[in-house]
Amino acid sequence: MRDAVHLSLAGVSLTLGGRPVIDRIDLAARRGETLVVLGPSGCGKTSLLRLIAGLLAPDAGRITVAGAAPVPGVATAMVFQSYRLLPWKTVRANVAFALPHLGERERSARVDRVLAQVGLGRFADAWPRELSGGMQQRVALARALAPEPELLLMDEPFAALDAQSRELMQAELLRLTGGGAGPTVVFVTHSVDEALVLADRVLLLSPRPARIVEELPVTFPRPRWQHDPREAPGFAELRRHLWDRLRAMVVSDPNSDFYRGGES
Repeated sequence: MRDAVHLSLAGVSLTLGGRPVIDRIDLAARRGETLVVLGPSGCGKTSLLRLIAGLLAPDAGRITVAGAAPVPGVATAMVFQSYRLLPWKTVRANVAFALPHLGERERSARVDRVLAQVGLGRFADAWPRELSGGMQQRVALARALAPEPELLLMDEPFAALDAQSRELMQAELLRLTGGGAGPTVVFVTHSVDEALVLADRVLLLSPRPARIVEELPVTFPRPRWQHDPREAPGFAELRRHLWDRLRAMVVSDPNSDFYRGGES
């Protein structure tokens, strides 16, 4: 059920190296919802994803995914900013690497299907070094989607791409995860525009230790790969609101390189 709570964090806090990173975060995501996490550099966004993935344990609070504590496995996939492809494996083999639990015939069929979905069927036998950056990121996305995860965690996956490739990958993600039957997505970004294009809700985090300082529903019509929300009434106003809040936090944070002594 799409309205059922799939991901829940209650009072979650984390300290790393003696420094508080996450401070009493509460959130809930419905099954199939896309949450975009936006905040200043170094505020703890990646640590939040690692907590949700079960790669870190909180110092306080409780995290559940589908009612249970998170554990790494095929039900959760993670896509990183760097492609993290295995250079000694072909495109096909890189995607198949995420499917050790399937038999050979089913694994091969799954790889063929997901490569076709991301438009890389013709490059199945290519090596990563032979692909552009955008194509390599599509391979990384295919590898994440191949196990058909229930939860998809994305850590600035398009940040290193050129502007054209980034917009194309945003549309690709919307197409592949939309329609109400896709995975629950938690997507980290520094880009206000990207947040508003992708999100059902935007969670704005404070400087470290990260707290949720605003939760903003994004109600632009879907499917957004067909209807660009940047053309919608209200987009510019939401963008200005989020950017003003983000900028004010950055310039008033004494730990920021852009600190202006509280001046906004």
